[in-house]
Amino acid sequence: MSGQTTRGAEYTVLVNSCDSFEDCWQPFFLLLRRYWPECGAPLLLVTETKEWHHEGLGIRCSKVQRAGEGRLTWSECLIRSLDQLDTPLVLYFQDDYFLHRPVRADFVERAVTHMLEHPEVKHIGLTKHGSHGPYLPTEHDWLHRIRRDARYRISTQAGLWRVDALRSYLRSEENGWMFEIFGTWRAARRNETFLCAEHDTRNGGAAIDYLHTGIIKGKWLREIQSVFESNGIHVDYSRRGFYVPKHPLLHKFEVGSRLLERPRYFMEQYFRGR
Repeated sequence: MSGQTTRGAEYTVLVNSCDSFEDCWQPFFLLLRRYWPECGAPLLLVTETKEWHHEGLGIRCSKVQRAGEGRLTWSECLIRSLDQLDTPLVLYFQDDYFLHRPVRADFVERAVTHMLEHPEVKHIGLTKHGSHGPYLPTEHDWLHRIRRDARYRISTQAGLWRVDALRSYLRSEENGWMFEIFGTWRAARRNETFLCAEHDTRNGGAAIDYLHTGIIKGKWLREIQSVFESNGIHVDYSRRGFYVPKHPLLHKFEVGSRLLERPRYFMEQYFRGR
């Protein structure tokens, strides 16, 4: 990637994915290269068995699946990928966070420097899609502290993590949305420093900007079409189809029903995480 920075040895850009989302990789990395040409950090793509390359980018694939194993959970794949890192920090992405504005590279580097200088900071969210708050002020006008009782204190949206801290919140049996819910409960018990960067558009907007997610429940978000079209990206949308939004109450009911599919685990996490 052009425009090498001095931070390549201090954080890794991890793109969380799996083999069945290979159709996301080409548009994701094309947009990453276009909207963040200054990035010089190592790139790790989370895959199960596949190797994949993009012209001009030094992408390493984690290939976490071992011969003879059953399919790994979301968390197992991520844990094994984190174990492959040799940097203290990781900038977490998912494969459907398709950038549509230039990354504020100086802002990312500022956040990296802050975490390196303040080892008590475990996480800095870099997008408007992370924790819902409430927040507390800090001595830095560009940073807010995520309170322990904040919704989505643990978020899988784009942000910097201390690698050992992220690993400490993961549980092998959980998928991504369970990690956000149960991880938030676990984080409420710990007096650790979680921050988010200022993302008010009056102050330049988020450091990293994208539609909330390009794919929902395996289906394309309709709004992603304009992002792809404006960047000359052609996708066969018929392969996945488009997501049809559900009523918020129905969505909450479905999430609750899925959480209660394992009532014992749910109760253990609820009472241990409170």
